[in-house]
Amino acid sequence: MPPEARAALEQVYVDGRAYTLQADLYRDLMPGPAPTPKRGVGGSIFLRPDVQSDPPQGMRADKIWLLNGAESWETVPQPLQTFAADRRNHLSLSVRDGPTWDTSAKVDVVLRFSTASGTYFVQQRSVQIIGAL
Repeated sequence: MPPEARAALEQVYVDGRAYTLQADLYRDLMPGPAPTPKRGVGGSIFLRPDVQSDPPQGMRADKIWLLNGAESWETVPQPLQTFAADRRNHLSLSVRDGPTWDTSAKVDVVLRFSTASGTYFVQQRSVQIIGAL
């Protein structure tokens, strides 16, 4: 994991806008038919500008890290299907099949994204993993 990811701020400025992350993490605890492997952490992650607007040209997400103490997990986020152009969230992403961390864990979520003007890191600290049944 690059040092810029660990040092990411909770608000970044890109092309004149301030951005924050909104992450909702869960872990599916429903028992399945044996021998189903334990399901790991998943969730939805939104990159939200300070004002509703169109996203900057060429905006895309390329990596997400979940940090739980000394442990980290890296993944490529998938686009979250939304029904309309979302001017409130410039990126709507999903992650799944993450580590099998306890639902009591508080996890830091770091997103690396880029626009035509550069590459940026932003994070949300201490996101609680919700147990979904």
